[in-house]
Amino acid sequence: MSSETLHPDDQISHWKDRWDKGQIGFHRTYVNPALQRHVEKLIPEAGANAVFFPLCGKSVDMKWMADRGLTVIGVEGVQSAIEQFFHEQLLDYVVDEVPSAGSGAKVYQSHDGRIRLYHCDIFHFTSELEGTVDAVVDKNSLIALPRKDVPRYVQVIKNMLSPGGRILLDVVEYELSLMDEVEGPNKPPPPFPMYEEELKTLYGPEFSVEFLERNSAELRGKQIYCSSYLLIKKS
Repeated sequence: MSSETLHPDDQISHWKDRWDKGQIGFHRTYVNPALQRHVEKLIPEAGANAVFFPLCGKSVDMKWMADRGLTVIGVEGVQSAIEQFFHEQLLDYVVDEVPSAGSGAKVYQSHDGRIRLYHCDIFHFTSELEGTVDAVVDKNSLIALPRKDVPRYVQVIKNMLSPGGRILLDVVEYELSLMDEVEGPNKPPPPFPMYEEELKTLYGPEFSVEFLERNSAELRGKQIYCSSYLLIKKS
């Protein structure tokens, strides 16, 4: 069964299984270089009230942003990923139930309140929980989702952003036929390829879309490209 045919609950189970088995090649132990290069564009001189990390996993980018003085809000469907983040970053935390975000939803909060990570389905998360934010870091989250779920996901992100808010968005580009020879249960996609024109369709006309950079990369032994974009919500 492909990830395109999985029910949302099965999607979370799929990713939980991968975390349990340590099949998290998508996780990086270093700060996203594109984020480091373009953080001033994402967070202009006027600053931001908070930065949102959808499908955050245990991204070290979150601690890096918190250390820059930003409040970090994250959402992740796999509880162990959140717990690993706090343990690996040596951060004490408290846990509270969040019934409004779905059955069993919780928020993990650092003691200084700077980092708040929600364990819940991304589609149950709304701005009513945290208000709107001025910045979003989407490191391959959009392209991890089955295509049928992409419009709903994009609407969540749109609703989370204040007017003038910005998204640093990373995607991959490759022809699906490139993976025909790849074997195994984790044969791509995901990640699903996405190109600039589709981003403009998904986020327009409410957002401007600016291309930032493109770099070659490897996925399951095949050469692909990783591209970064800056999206700005129009006032």
